[in-house]
Amino acid sequence: MPETAQRKARPASLVRTVLAALAGAILWMVGFLVLARILVLLWPAYALTARIWTRTGAYTFTPPMSVFNLTFWILAEIAAGWLTAVLARRPQAVWSLAVFVMGYLCFLHLYYAWHEFPWWYDLVVALTSGPAVLLGGKLGARSHPTGTVVG
Repeated sequence: MPETAQRKARPASLVRTVLAALAGAILWMVGFLVLARILVLLWPAYALTARIWTRTGAYTFTPPMSVFNLTFWILAEIAAGWLTAVLARRPQAVWSLAVFVMGYLCFLHLYYAWHEFPWWYDLVVALTSGPAVLLGGKLGARSHPTGTVVG
């Protein structure tokens, strides 16, 4: 490819990478909320506890409810990594999203709000986030015809 064509492709590729990571971040946030909303509709006790959490910030989820929350976060992170890989077709986008999500959740759960949640919940949320996004990225790269490998 001529050098001028390579230079023209770079800005478009960068924009695609940024937009893909942004789409993944949005899916990560919305994905958890959608899954939690489904559980609110199916489990009245969870609905009551979620209402308490949203109104007061008091974490009164039982361990089984907390496991559902953890599962929802991990599924949302995998989906975010998958979407980012499919849209960007570049591992850098998935890595960027993984660093952002894990950095944010480590700050939030290991420092800022450590005292608000059970210790085991904080650890699982923070420490599985980056690997979950990367796993989603690998799945997305495999499902895409160009097959860029992430990780």
